[in-house]
This record gives sequence, structure tokens and C-alpha cells, in this order.
Amino acid sequence: MENQKDFKKRKKTIFFLILIGLASTIWFFMRVIPKPSRATYPCMRTAVPFMSAFIIYLLSLGTTVFSLKKFKQNFAKAKYLSGSVFLLVAILSFSSYLFQDSKQSFARSIIELDETFPVPSNEPVGEAKGLFPGRVVWVYDQDVTNENYDPASAGKDWWYSNNNVDQDVVGLMLSTAIVQYAGKNEISEAWEAIFKSYNSSHGRGETAYTAGEKIAVKINLTNQKGSSSERMDATPQLLNALLHELTENAGVQESDITLGDPYRDFRAEYIDLVMSEFPDVNYVDGKGGNGVIQTIPSKNEVLVFSDKKIKSTLPQYYLDATYLINIPCLKTHGGGGLTLIAKNHLGSFLEKGSNPSSQYAGAMHYSLPSNVSGQKKYRNLVDFMGHEETGGKGLLYIIDGIWGGEDWKGWIKKFKSEPFNNDYPNSILIGQDPVALESVCFDILFEECLGDETKENYPITLKNEIADYLLQCASADYWPDNINYDPEADSSVLESLGVFEHWNNATDRKYSRNLGTGDGIELIYTGTIYLSNIR
Repeated sequence: MENQKDFKKRKKTIFFLILIGLASTIWFFMRVIPKPSRATYPCMRTAVPFMSAFIIYLLSLGTTVFSLKKFKQNFAKAKYLSGSVFLLVAILSFSSYLFQDSKQSFARSIIELDETFPVPSNEPVGEAKGLFPGRVVWVYDQDVTNENYDPASAGKDWWYSNNNVDQDVVGLMLSTAIVQYAGKNEISEAWEAIFKSYNSSHGRGETAYTAGEKIAVKINLTNQKGSSSERMDATPQLLNALLHELTENAGVQESDITLGDPYRDFRAEYIDLVMSEFPDVNYVDGKGGNGVIQTIPSKNEVLVFSDKKIKSTLPQYYLDATYLINIPCLKTHGGGGLTLIAKNHLGSFLEKGSNPSSQYAGAMHYSLPSNVSGQKKYRNLVDFMGHEETGGKGLLYIIDGIWGGEDWKGWIKKFKSEPFNNDYPNSILIGQDPVALESVCFDILFEECLGDETKENYPITLKNEIADYLLQCASADYWPDNINYDPEADSSVLESLGVFEHWNNATDRKYSRNLGTGDGIELIYTGTIYLSNIR
């Protein structure tokens, strides 16, 4: 009786596998034949293992049946040698089905991913920005996270707990990054230099922070539906480190700071770990409650996409702020390839009349890299990066690489490449040039995904489209012929938002300013040994 149940279960499994394989094959060819470039899309790459397994199953089964038939016919006619050959073919054909790895077969024979970077090394495009133009500081310390933490330990352990992230080390990493960026020895002098650089570049004179000026902090809390031990968001300890810096070393009152992800939930762990430490900061989200303020959208649609398809409001506290600090997480994305500085602002815009608690940004995805292939295409990421109330108020950009995430869901992953060596990324990157920062992170994430079939290598499959929006951020020379980027719709088109450049190689990680060959990016890297000496 048990065997009969197993047989029925096996028949049902085979039936569903064949059904899924057939559906995947039909869908793949319907999508790819009209437009072959779709073959490298992440959704197509998801379907191909099922399709390839189905095709291999049919070929193997067909060859096996045919060979067995020929074996019987030859043996019946006493043709033992040829019959034995057909028997051997039948055995090999059936074995190939049993032991084939459809994913590897696909990678080898159906689509060979082009793993070359989309632009040449050390040929900067655009105008470098910041106190030290094009400077990016990358601080890495392997001791900041618990390397033994297991993301699968949901309900028992949490990535954001103080047991898994060392608050003191995070604070040291951030302060080190700030003083190295500003080229100062004292942290208060570094903050003064950063504010003066920003104000000078915005026509406000070389003035430092003035008491009472408002600062908005945009973080990333995409996984709002519930805390998950396997999915990362903004690291609470980094938020604490920034608030400490602003209030203790930059002279900003807590009440002049507003922090949150405008339409995502400021969840319990952030209330416990951040709000408890800095209770007078204004915390915002889409719902409000428990001491958190509900985001108020601007009355007017202050964003107008440069292709004129969508208008949108912004959080009113952005408009009220003098400065904005953008803190995206270091992670890849199935639609954007990367989800960093530009795409972090996808959570800043809200269609007029929509409720902040039910914000859905799907309507704004239409020009993301996965949806529009090729070069010189309209990219609303340029509008996100350049709007006067978002990138236009960008005092400082901080990439939260304490943990590393895969896809928009932020599945926590260890990084295999140097300097991570199969540990969590344990990194903070800062700068005032958003394009330069995205360029460095593009290099890091591209290298991380090279030749690794265990990762969703979106930075590789969507590399040309990622380069397209970064080139457009850097220079109007790369804009589509029919587009002038003017996200305020006031006839003042964007100028260069920063500099885009590819490093010389993944070992030396040198850019043109490091090499003394150009006016592109300067990367300052500080590793664990240096920080250990400070500690």
C-alpha cells in the first residue's frame, strides 16, 4: 500500500514538472523571440532552468525510447554488436537525465553571460563633486559583525541585535570615514568642513551649520511587512552612530532632525534600538503611532518626471529641511540591478491623493533597467538623483554595508570577494558625490557576482542599463535625444550630478585620481588593521 502511494506521488511530481517545464518553455520563447535581449533578464533566467530541464528530459527520454526500440530490433535479428551499441546509448541517455545539472547546462550552453564591465577602466565621465571632488571613503572592519551569525536563525537570533553588531566599532568606523573624507584630524572640524563645502556649492557662502537648520535623513526600510532574520534593512547601530555624530559633533539639536523611510514602517526594533537612545529626534513612517509621526506629503506635485508621464509629491519635511542625508543599503536589485542612492528615493515620492500608509511605487518602475534595455533611454533614476529636494539637498551620502543584501528583499549574504573573504561586508562608504559612490558600489557588487551561480547576478545581467543611468547622471552627452532632465519642470535642466568611473582592477581598486591620470574618483580605503591600531 505504501509503495502504491509513493508511485502515485511520483507520478504527480513528474506531471507537475512537465507542466511547469512546458509553460516555462512557451513563455521563454514568446518573450525572447521578439526581443532577444530579454534572454538575460532575471525573470527569464528564473524560467530557463525549468525550460532546460524539460527539454533535456524530452531529449533524454526520446533518445532512450528510440535506442531501446533499436536494441530490441537488432537483437531479434541477431545483430548483437549494433544492438549493444543502441543499449549503451540508451543507458547513457537515461543517465544524462538522472545526473544532469540543468542550471549549469544552461550557463554553459544556452546563454553565456558577458562578464566584462560595460565601460573601460579609468576613463571618468562627468564633473566630480564634494569637498574633495570625487572622493569616496570606504571603511572596512571584519569585527563589526558576528561572522558566526546564521541568517536562517529566524525567531532565535536577529541580524540587527547588539549581539551581532558591535555599536562601538560602528561608531569608530563612521567617525573614521568622516575625518578621512574631510581631511581633518578632529571630528568637529570635519563636520564643519562638510557643511561649508555644501553651503558654498549651493550659493550660501562658506558657512558652517547654523543652529535651527533642519536635517532630513532618508533610510531604507523596504522589508516593512515584518522583521526577518534573513532580510536586512538599515542597520540600527549605524543610525545611532550618525545621530551621535550630528548631535555631539556637528552641533545639531535632536528636534531638528527627521529620520525614517517616509512610507515604510518604523518597526519595533528601530523604536527599541534607536528611538530609545535619541528620543527627541522626529521619526516618520507611513502609518504613525508609537511615537512615530505619519509622513505628510507636500501639497503640490513637486516632482515631474522628465518624460512627463508621472507627477508626484514629496514628504513635506524634505521641503522644510536645509540638508538631506541619504543612507541606502548595499544590495542588488532585480529591477534596478543596484538599489543605492538614486533608487533609495523611489521611497520618497508619492502620487498625489495616495495614502502614505499604502504607498506602492510600482507605477514608477517602468523605466528601471530591467524594463527598458539599451543605451540612451529615459531613466527616472536620474530624476530621483537630481531633484532639488532630494539630491539637490544631499549634504552627505552614507552606504550602509554593515550587512550585504541580495535583491530588493535584502537576503543577507556573505561576500566571497576581497577583502570580505566569505564574511559579511562589514563596510561603510561615504562621500558627497552620489555618482562616484554608486560607481564604487557598482564595482564592488559586480565583482562579487562574477562567476557565482549561487547569487542573483543582477549587476551583470543589467550592467549596460546600470551604466546607462550613471552615465546620464554624469553627463548630458548620454541623455536620450528627446529628453531634457528637468524634474522640477521649471526649465532649469540638470547639470552633471557627479563623476562615473570604473576602477583599474578589483585587487588594486585604483581610480584616476588615485593614479594621477584624471579628474575622476579618489577612493580612500581603510581596513581592519588600521582601525585595530586606533582601538
